[in-house]
Amino acid sequence: MKKCALFGAARTAVIIAAATAMMTTAAAATAGAQEAMTLKEAAGLILKNNQQVQIAAEAVIGAKEKIGESKSAYLPQVNLSGSYTRMSLFGEIQFPYNGEMMTIKFGTPDNYNIRASVMEQVFNWGRTARTVEMSKAGVDLANDGVAMAKHQLSYQAVPLFYGTLYFEEAVKVLDEALAAFEKKLAIARQRYDAGLASSFDVNLMEVQISALRAQRLDFLASIDKFRIAFNTLAGRDPETPFQPAAEFVFQPADFAADAALQEALGNRVEFRQWQHQMTLNRASLALAKTGNKPTVAATFNYEFRNGFMPEMEKIKGNWTALLSLSYPVFDGFRVRAQVASAASGLRAVELRKTDLERTVAMEIDSALVELRTYEAKWPLESLKIKQAEDALRIADERFRNGLLSATELIDAQNAVESARLSRLQIVYNHTLSRYNLLRSCGRTL
Repeated sequence: MKKCALFGAARTAVIIAAATAMMTTAAAATAGAQEAMTLKEAAGLILKNNQQVQIAAEAVIGAKEKIGESKSAYLPQVNLSGSYTRMSLFGEIQFPYNGEMMTIKFGTPDNYNIRASVMEQVFNWGRTARTVEMSKAGVDLANDGVAMAKHQLSYQAVPLFYGTLYFEEAVKVLDEALAAFEKKLAIARQRYDAGLASSFDVNLMEVQISALRAQRLDFLASIDKFRIAFNTLAGRDPETPFQPAAEFVFQPADFAADAALQEALGNRVEFRQWQHQMTLNRASLALAKTGNKPTVAATFNYEFRNGFMPEMEKIKGNWTALLSLSYPVFDGFRVRAQVASAASGLRAVELRKTDLERTVAMEIDSALVELRTYEAKWPLESLKIKQAEDALRIADERFRNGLLSATELIDAQNAVESARLSRLQIVYNHTLSRYNLLRSCGRTL
């Protein structure tokens, strides 16, 4: 009776496990039907909705407006002003004329003034041209910022995309291991019922199954975390399904260090930024050198005001024209300090190129070392799996014949699972290294 009960419990457990696997497969199929995207589509979704790109784009708009602000110095500046002044004291003179006392006022208590001024810089030693040049370089740098934001964000999709695939494949490995352990548990129970094994063997199998199920839950949680992280980057609801559409396979990479470095020197955004920063600093140095140079400005004023003798109360129109020259003779060595500072900044940017080239070369060399290491490990992992599977077949046979303990059988099964997960890890790490090298080369997704 006890034997039948145990057998029925085992059969129920197997049915539940199979049903769970079917439900999981159905859920995955449903999610895939709802949304399945390639890596390019995933990266494009992030670039479309992520606010970092939008913020960088706003910086470009602001930089373009700076050009208009700089060019405004080419145009005349028009100013309209008005004033009213009430005076309590002003000069006057009285003198006799034809037997009467005549009064001449040199002011009026109520003074009105409306003035329109037009001022144009005729010559400022190229200050305006240098300022416009700096503003244009600022636009180029802002565009570089957008390109950099897009480049970095797009590659953030890689670990989320392939991480999801990795854990999905890892769950499949655990499902196979669980199914194998369920069969072994049934055998252990049969041997226990027949008095050929102890309850310790059965308990060991049950504990191992529980551990695998807990590990499976951890893997599923990691998939959920990747989904939430991707949806956050893409500006979507965290619960939106995310199903990558790609094969999770080992793809050997063919890269040469010299070719990769040359590609990086031509494609990396950082080198464009360096060129535009050089343009900006050269213009800044040229602008600093004009600080003690003369400026010629022309001004034309037209105004309506009263206070003209002899009709002090009458408002009359009049104009004035002015051509002025300003030449700073001594500024306390301010311009000299500004020129030295700008020259130092330019030299610092020039030196930065060498440092940037070394950094990029180091990134490429490191990525190539990682790729070659994982490619060297790949055949070893395949060999480990083959050896583990052969050992498991022998262990299964010996366990059925009562020649092997449950502990040794569990170790053999775990060795297969560990080898398969290790090979998946190699695929994942190699894939990330390959895309890291592509990122270092400046390639877009």
